[in-house]
Amino acid sequence: MSRRRARAACLSSALLTAVLTASPALAAPANSELGPREGADLSGGLSTGTTILLFVVVPVAVLLGVAVLTLLPGMAKADRYRPARGWSAAPVWFAGPPDPVAAVETAVAGPEARGGASGSW
Repeated sequence: MSRRRARAACLSSALLTAVLTASPALAAPANSELGPREGADLSGGLSTGTTILLFVVVPVAVLLGVAVLTLLPGMAKADRYRPARGWSAAPVWFAGPPDPVAAVETAVAGPEARGGASGSW
């Protein structure tokens, strides 16, 4: 993903979060009070089904949605390591020369180096 796309995704998610957070306050009439009125009957409350839906089902759905969005790109990739099948992806030389084939062909063999803890390279 390019930096421009990453910045656009970050900006759009921040804007969406701000709109969703502010929308209940913006939807209320300008002169309404946010709390209950004096003398209002507060004994109704939420039903059991509404409480379970609000405090259990909605958070689980959000967590599952985040998990799917997180795991989906990794599941869609074709090149990955499978222990029983071996490695099928093209080799990558990290921090190597720009032309690795020419670097290997022009390499000069030196004396064998011995590493610490009886390792040899």
